[in-house]
Amino acid sequence: MALITTDWTKELEQVENTLVKFLDEKLEPMADRILDRGIAESSVILAKASFEIQDAIKQATQEIESQRKSAIKEIKHLIYFAGLSAFIVMALTSIFISGVINYFNFFQ
Repeated sequence: MALITTDWTKELEQVENTLVKFLDEKLEPMADRILDRGIAESSVILAKASFEIQDAIKQATQEIESQRKSAIKEIKHLIYFAGLSAFIVMALTSIFISGVINYFNFFQ
């Protein structure tokens, strides 16, 4: 048995009403602004990242194209050099064979 009984119902209702009012009027708009700012900043960050990725892809594509052109040019030079070398070897061989034939007089 308690000597003093206190009914806190009205005070608790007042605290609840004040808390609900604070949440609705102050906290919810503040949370909405924070979320909106976060979304806006995320959008800016994603746009910058997208631009940087696209730029990196563009640079990589240009470098690959440059390397491809350089490789084609080098291959053409190698083919030209191989053909010229083969021609020189055939010419020197025919001159050598002609000289051997003339030296030994094989067909006279």
